[in-house]
Amino acid sequence: MRRLLAAVSIGFTWQVSLAAGDVTYLSCPAVDKRADDLVVVLDRQKGTASLQSDKVGSGLNFTSPASFGPKYVIWQNQSKSYPQKFTADRVSLILKRETTSSISGSVYVETSACSIIKAPADTKF
Repeated sequence: MRRLLAAVSIGFTWQVSLAAGDVTYLSCPAVDKRADDLVVVLDRQKGTASLQSDKVGSGLNFTSPASFGPKYVIWQNQSKSYPQKFTADRVSLILKRETTSSISGSVYVETSACSIIKAPADTKF
């Protein structure tokens, strides 16, 4: 019985560590000068990308379905006025944002070098 419990415990711990490894946090401070605290959360298991910034509103705080390829992770924010396409380069760690003006049709491109960050050690979940 002890062996069974130990095996189940080890299997559960291994599963949790694998799931935790599917989430990557990127700090990308230069894509928008108003949001130098921008964090990109890439969750491969859920197939989502999230942007988080305490400094700006909903334009840079959202979660979208993402496509995880071998070199890029790509997702979109379908705003009515300014739809945006984001690309995170998995090799160079460059985040690119392409914003299209629905009025003029112009495409504006901003990029940021990113760095991988870890969640603070004292986080509870």
